[in-house]
Amino acid sequence: MSTLEVQAISGRHENHLGIAFINAGSLMAQIVQIAGFPTLLALVLARLGYPSWLIGAVIASQWFAVLVLAPFVPRLIQRFGLRWSAQAGTTLSIVAILFILIPGSLVVTTLSALLMGAGLTIRWVVCDTWIVRAARENERGRAIGIHETLMGLGLALGPLATMATQNYETAAIAIYGILLLVAVGCFVQGPNVDEADGQDEDMRSSVPHVLWLMPLALLAALAAGYIETAMVSLMPLYLLGFHYPEASALTMLSVFGFGGTLLQVPLGWIADRWGFRSAQLLCVGTIIVGGLLIVLSIGSPWHLGCILFVWGGCVGGLNTLAVIEAGSTLRPAMAGTGMALIASSYTLGGVLGPIVSGSVLNLLEGHGAIVIIICLVSIYGLVLCASPRPPITSAQD
Repeated sequence: MSTLEVQAISGRHENHLGIAFINAGSLMAQIVQIAGFPTLLALVLARLGYPSWLIGAVIASQWFAVLVLAPFVPRLIQRFGLRWSAQAGTTLSIVAILFILIPGSLVVTTLSALLMGAGLTIRWVVCDTWIVRAARENERGRAIGIHETLMGLGLALGPLATMATQNYETAAIAIYGILLLVAVGCFVQGPNVDEADGQDEDMRSSVPHVLWLMPLALLAALAAGYIETAMVSLMPLYLLGFHYPEASALTMLSVFGFGGTLLQVPLGWIADRWGFRSAQLLCVGTIIVGGLLIVLSIGSPWHLGCILFVWGGCVGGLNTLAVIEAGSTLRPAMAGTGMALIASSYTLGGVLGPIVSGSVLNLLEGHGAIVIIICLVSIYGLVLCASPRPPITSAQD
């Protein structure tokens, strides 16, 4: 084996190890930012006697911060680099959970939620951008699929520490603080990625230019955010309306979530082999057929569970494939802007999902929310089929 071959193998090994550190740090942060912190915050505010609508508003302010701040993260990356930005976002989340220790102040608690939203925004955009830049072209789909799988796992693991430390908020805060410190340490070991060096950053990575390059990816992220949050918010109510026991309804929601966790790597492999457009069409077709089968199989729990597992994977896959498309379509200088817009699109869909689906839940004999999802995804599928493939402007040219 020649020296060049040895160096190439060593370089690939170091790159894979660096991406593994990004994934580990992102998982630790995800456990706290997405699932653990909101659960803990809700319990703290409930014990203080605040009404549920106010608790919901405080927690929603975290996502408001994502919508407002995501467009500014690419400038942070450009100014300070990926590694420092990831550490800064995670450190901001540590400050946010420490604010919970200040007792009794709704203003301080709201500030804590806003700070957590800011830290989440930075870590989310930075890690997606980091993996897109670090992964090799023929491995990018699988790399992003692994990252999205771990994000789903973080969503499942997040509430566990809060549940295990009920009535001991300080213990939960300590656990989440340790996880975030581990995340900071992992980001220190992340791979070195050549920063985009084009001087056309302002022109070519502007928001209008990125919107022109990847409108379908942004629509996919919007659809994923809409469906996932609608399902998380309303799936139990939907099934309770068809006389499912509460435990069964929550179990079906977990099955949907596990599908979204476990099927992202296979979808990434399909995108690597046949292209992200083919993988998107597969997800769209499966969501449409699966939605119809949900309506038809509502009385059969086993059939419904199998459908929801695959459905969850394909719904989550829309967002995973949006990230893959951005990585394949955009130059490195534009990657941060693309990831920020995907995060914003997903969040906007997440805001709209529970509102729209909740308002139509009882239409069409209780299937209104599912029918709306089928219609929206069908429209997206038609647009996807009718649209030309975007020009490839990756770092390779």
